[in-house]
Amino acid sequence: MTAEGTTIEARLEGLFKDVLEIQGDIRTDELKYNAYPKWNSLAHMSLVAAIETEFDCILETDDILGMSSFDAAVDIVRRHHNGAN
Repeated sequence: MTAEGTTIEARLEGLFKDVLEIQGDIRTDELKYNAYPKWNSLAHMSLVAAIETEFDCILETDDILGMSSFDAAVDIVRRHHNGAN
């Protein structure tokens, strides 16, 4: 999943699908915290850990609290990657 050329969005989509056990036609770009049944506080912290591992970064408290949707997660990771793919 960390292959060169894989976009942040694609890598995050894989993480969200794995951590939240998403199957079928659910669009990750429409996911919102607590609006999807499996995205509760415990799953949120699992997502944070998975993101930090995948992208080799440490999210700050404001980032963790602000990660209220898939799109917000993309923005947060982009900031940590300084515009990297």
